[in-house]
Amino acid sequence: MAGDATPAGFVRVGVAPREAIVREREANDVRAVLTASTLHDWASRVHGANLYTGRAPAYGVALPGSGTRVVIRHARHGGLLAPLTGDLFAGSGRAPHELAMSARLTAARVPTPRFIGYAVYPAALGLSRIDVLVEEVAGARDLANMVRDGGLTSALVEATAQLLAALARAGARHEDLNLKNVLISRPVAPNGNLAEPKAYAIDVDRVSFGHPRVRTMEANVARLARSARKWRRGRELPIDEEQLATLARRARELAA
Repeated sequence: MAGDATPAGFVRVGVAPREAIVREREANDVRAVLTASTLHDWASRVHGANLYTGRAPAYGVALPGSGTRVVIRHARHGGLLAPLTGDLFAGSGRAPHELAMSARLTAARVPTPRFIGYAVYPAALGLSRIDVLVEEVAGARDLANMVRDGGLTSALVEATAQLLAALARAGARHEDLNLKNVLISRPVAPNGNLAEPKAYAIDVDRVSFGHPRVRTMEANVARLARSARKWRRGRELPIDEEQLATLARRARELAA
């Protein structure tokens, strides 16, 4: 972690042997937690924490001093080697890249939760374990759960298409774009009613920039469709090919 860059607005904090790079506002919170625990272990014990399921459980909590609502996840490998590599990484793993990609997505007006920081814990053989903190989007649920409970509604199609279009305009390919990595929120409008859903890209450590708009769109659409088909086969998710085609068509219209 010693060579990790510290972007503007972030600071490096540590309680040996634990270290973190975190947004300035939350630095004292993270330092206080690290004196006694890892961030993920601490969050798992917070009464009333929101539980998010994915590759591993993540927890939505308020940090103790600032009150910032964050989701804390413990980084784990995916893919075929995951049973062997588990949660061990060289250095800081992909966390510095995720921080950088989150900032670029925000600058390009692609909805994504604000990145708060990451902590690195030394392990055996010079490897590390890593926790990541991002801002919690109030009341949000992933697209898979939204579709499971109510189907792929026209409002969800529109929100997801807006996200796909924003990614394409930014030239941002998300190599792990799946139904669990699209977060859907229903913000409250000024009149107190629920506004239309809004989609966010999460787990952006697999994002890369600099791709042509059309190729970016087709790559992201194809990845999301593969995920939907996998969920349909494995968990009988109520989504069909006509709906996927409608989603792709609407995303292309918005990006044009």
